[in-house]
Amino acid sequence: MREVLGKRYKFDPQDHDAIWIWDTAEFDKFLFYFFLAFNIFMGLIGSFTLAVGGIGVANIMYIVVQERVKEIGIKRSVGAKKSHIMTQFFMESFFIIALGSAIGFLIAYGIIAVLQFIPIKEFIGTPEFSGQVVAITLAVLLLIGLAAGLMPARKAASLNVVECLKT
Repeated sequence: MREVLGKRYKFDPQDHDAIWIWDTAEFDKFLFYFFLAFNIFMGLIGSFTLAVGGIGVANIMYIVVQERVKEIGIKRSVGAKKSHIMTQFFMESFFIIALGSAIGFLIAYGIIAVLQFIPIKEFIGTPEFSGQVVAITLAVLLLIGLAAGLMPARKAASLNVVECLKT
């Protein structure tokens, strides 16, 4: 194309600045990498948001441990092992995260269901749940649950029984 036009309009066919040709394959490649970078960026933002939520859950669990010192002391004094106390607080933190996750997934599903009625399919496509994104989100939530529950559960399990019963 450049050679034919170069002969006709008297410019060097090797000069790519002389005439601009839209290469759809190159544009498609650009869009692919642009949206890949955008999805990675959104995934990072989502992960940071989940991590901040995990910090909130850990703070809540620390407060729960402080409020239930006497209960922990009583349980330990009647024979509860440290592992029982840790399991209890792990289960509570996972329950909080599971409840928040379920609400979040329901809201996301509702938004996707509402978007089905908006005429945007020819512009951006049809929004849908991605199994891969759900799996990654659940894995991140599992890690956050472990991190958010570990320190408060260890603190609760390592409390001194005598000190707990004094307060």
